[in-house]
Amino acid sequence: MKIELLDPARHERRGFESGNAQLDEYLHRYAMQGQRQQLVRVYVAVDDLNRVVGYCTLSAASVRHTELSPDHARRLPRYPLPAVLIGRLASDRTARATGQRIGSRLLIHALKQALRAADSIGVQCVIVDSKPDAVGFYQRFGFMPLQADGHQLYLPIATIRMLATD
Repeated sequence: MKIELLDPARHERRGFESGNAQLDEYLHRYAMQGQRQQLVRVYVAVDDLNRVVGYCTLSAASVRHTELSPDHARRLPRYPLPAVLIGRLASDRTARATGQRIGSRLLIHALKQALRAADSIGVQCVIVDSKPDAVGFYQRFGFMPLQADGHQLYLPIATIRMLATD
């Protein structure tokens, strides 16, 4: 399995089925449009036949100072803080059954991309818009809930950087 930017000329999306109709429809109908309009980058996990077995989206975002945990927020300025948003992350349910840990591998890839961005521009944290049943998945990686919404979580870039050096 490899992870790369979505290219409709090379990557077969038709058979992708995550079990969540909204996530599937996004990949099939809207992913390339968002990428062409420079709104998002869509990274796909593909098998040896270039069939998409998972995907995630990354874009720029911001978070309000008051949404972060009090411990994290107290050292930061009181204006919107730059962030990387993982808007969608899904894996194909048939591929999930094989135990390849596609979701974990996509998330780690996304966090590495966020670190690369943070090396070039200011980035305070990574935010994820989680489906309610996936909150635990992100929390296992250290994500914490934003104060405003229990389904939106964040992980500070400093934490990601520490984890990457271990």
